[in-house]
Parts: sequence; C-alpha cells; structure tokens
Amino acid sequence: MGLGRRNLAWLAVLTAAGVTACTPKPAEAPAQQQAPVAATPPPAAPPPAAEPAKEPTAVTTPKLECALSVHPKAKAGESIEVLFKLTNRSESPVWVLKWQTPLEGILGTVFQVTRDGEEMPYQGPMVKRAAPGADSYAAIAPGATVENTVEVTQAWDFKKPGTYRITFRDALMDVATRKEDVPRAGGEYQSTPVTCAPVDVTVAAR
Repeated sequence: MGLGRRNLAWLAVLTAAGVTACTPKPAEAPAQQQAPVAATPPPAAPPPAAEPAKEPTAVTTPKLECALSVHPKAKAGESIEVLFKLTNRSESPVWVLKWQTPLEGILGTVFQVTRDGEEMPYQGPMVKRAAPGADSYAAIAPGATVENTVEVTQAWDFKKPGTYRITFRDALMDVATRKEDVPRAGGEYQSTPVTCAPVDVTVAAR
C-alpha cells in the first residue's frame, strides 16, 4: 500500500517534467519514385524545298506565208499553170525542204484538186528518194520569197468542164532555222504547217 503511493508520486513528477512513455512512431512510407520521363526528341528538320520545274526550251516556229495564183478561166484541153510562192516573214533565214512542195515541181500529191466538189485522182509521177542533200533545200532570207510555176494538167485531168479548186496540202516536210542542220541527220524532220488559200479555175467546153 505504501509502495503504491510512492509509485504514483513518481509518476506525477515525471508527468509534470514532460516525460512520457516512448510510443514508437509508425514507419513512414518510402517516397514514391516517379518513372523517368523520356527525353523529348528534337523536332524533325523540314524537308528540303523542291526545286522549281525547268521550263522546256522554247522552239521558234518560222513565220512563213504561202500563196497560190492561177488564171481563173481556161478551156478544156488547155494547160493550166499554178504559181506557188513561199515568203519568209521571220527575222532570220530559213531553209525549206523542197520535197512534197511545188518548189521541186509535181512529183507527188502536193495539191488536192476537186471538180465541182468531187476530188480528182492524182495521175502524175511518184518517186522514191534517198536521203536529202543540202541542194534539196531552198534558202529563204528574211522578207524574201521563193516561187515556182507548175503545170497541174500534167498530173490531174482537167478535160471536163466545171469549176476546179486547187489546194496546197498545208504542210512543209522540213524547215530548218540553222544552216548547220541542213540536211537533217537521221531524217529527223521538223514539219511546219503553212496555209495557202485555195484557187479556183473554171474550165469551159471548147
């Protein structure tokens, strides 16, 4: 009984002095580790700028004018002659292949001939050719004209009365703008369109 009071007295002294029983602190949870952040890749370089498309080399088309002329009236059985003219309206000389044009005469279907709207068959010569030489070309200076007269009655039948229309075929087989290109190597011809107004001739009976 005496010891119990003594123990209580000591307990009161210890409590007043701020001494308490040691209560173990709960263990702190370990700090949660964050997953490593992946490094951000550098921005991709922009694609190289596309090169501008190259424009094709311009090709100069020679300015050529064609003209036909014929006497407008004839009698059946008479010869009919057509004058063919080719004028260079360019500022530079040109070289024109005479083949398949009246500049070499009539050696093929250089014209279309109709009588009252009906096409007439060609009855003239046809030729086989080797490669052209320089002499197969007609040189035409700027502003100059080359011409030739051909007798169409040697290649088409004009014996019947009627109105005959004569039309050039509207294309030159080869036109060169440089002398060194004449004649063309390997037959690489540069065809050039040219328009001639057709001409009419009225053939009357004798």
